[in-house]
Amino acid sequence: MLAKISLSLLFATLAICDPKGHRWQHPLSTDRRSPCPGINAIANHGYLPRNGLNISLEQFITGFREGLNFDAEFVRDAVKVYQPFTTTGYNNTLNLNDLDHHSSELILMFFYPRSRNDLFFGDNHSFNKTIWNTVAAHFHNDTISIAVAARARQDRFDAARAINKEFTPSNVSSFGESALYLKAMRGQDKETKTKYVQILF
Repeated sequence: MLAKISLSLLFATLAICDPKGHRWQHPLSTDRRSPCPGINAIANHGYLPRNGLNISLEQFITGFREGLNFDAEFVRDAVKVYQPFTTTGYNNTLNLNDLDHHSSELILMFFYPRSRNDLFFGDNHSFNKTIWNTVAAHFHNDTISIAVAARARQDRFDAARAINKEFTPSNVSSFGESALYLKAMRGQDKETKTKYVQILF
């Protein structure tokens, strides 16, 4: 349910309308999506091609800059990691579901376990309400502190390791991702809003 809620609610809360051409749209059955909620969100808003197909590095850079205000160098480095797994037939474009690739999971693993299962169980792609509820249970207040985010992360990763001994995310990457979503989901008062994080994941 939460995975289907539009990020446009964030803008509505801030009394800002979606820019023209960037209304949230539910993906079609033929559209491709990744295990990453953030990437899926900007595709659902049209900052990346809504069909999730044949996306170039330039499109990723522009989409992340306009949709999430991410630095071009960060996006460039991330996309390069996934290019060996492209199924588009070209080495300079990606389909969003190429990020499902098991080898690339070593990079993505730090992000999606908060609301997705891992590929060990066959589906690292779909929103998993049961998993997300265990993470969201830590968020009791209107805002999320670094300490609360760290506890939610640690408990979720401990649970993942308990059922999959091959689950070995990078601490550096996972802490960095926590910082990314805490910063990206800040309100005008610089506090990370719980409702924004719930919408994102």
